[in-house]
Amino acid sequence: MKGVPKKLREIADQYLISQGINQQVEPISIIADDFFSKVIATKKREKTKAAEVEHAIRHFIDINIDEDPELFASFAQALEEILQNFKGNWKKIYEELEKLREKIKNREKEETYGLDRKKQMPFFRIFKAEIFDNRDLTEEEISQNVNLTQHVFNLVAIEIKLTGFWESIPAQSRLKEELQKLLLSPDFSRLPNIITKRNEVISRIMELAKTNHFTIVS
Repeated sequence: MKGVPKKLREIADQYLISQGINQQVEPISIIADDFFSKVIATKKREKTKAAEVEHAIRHFIDINIDEDPELFASFAQALEEILQNFKGNWKKIYEELEKLREKIKNREKEETYGLDRKKQMPFFRIFKAEIFDNRDLTEEEISQNVNLTQHVFNLVAIEIKLTGFWESIPAQSRLKEELQKLLLSPDFSRLPNIITKRNEVISRIMELAKTNHFTIVS
C-alpha cells in the first residue's frame, strides 16, 4: 500500500475486515503519544532501544516519503548521519534518534508561509531543493518560492481534475507544456537553476501530482 492515499488505505482496511480478516497487533506510530510506553519502556539495553526507534523511523519514512519527498528525504538523511556519526555509541544514538523522532512528530509546527501544509508545501520543498539548492532562503527568495508554488499548484490542480487525466498522454503533455511556459515566464525565468533544471523540475512536479492526486483535488 506504499504511496496509496490514507483514505484509500482505510477503505482497503475496512474491506479486509468485512471479509473476516482482522488485525491482530495494532501498529504503533512513532508520532503516537504512547510510542515510548508501549515500545521503548519495556526495553532495557540501549542498543535494543536504538534499534527499535531506528526501525520505527525507517518504516514511518518509507510509508510517507511519496507524499512529501523532500521532507522525508531530509529525515532519512538525518537518520543516516546519526548512525554514522555515533557509530557504536548506542546510548548517544538512542538519544539522537529520540530527538529525530520528536522532530518528525512535530513537523506540522513548521512554518508554511501561508501555503497549505499537505497540498502545497511538498511543491515548495521540491522547488527549494532543485532551484535554490536546498540552502536557507532570504525573505525575498521565500516570497518568490511561495509565488511559484501557488502558480504551479493552481495550474496542476485545474488540469489533473479532468476525467482520465493520468490515462491521457495528450493531457499530460499539455500540462508539461504549460508548466514549462510558466517556469520560463518573465516572473520566474530569473530564478537560479530554473532554466537548466526545468525538465527535472517538471518531471518532479508531475510525479508528485500523480502521487498526491487525491490530496490535491480534494
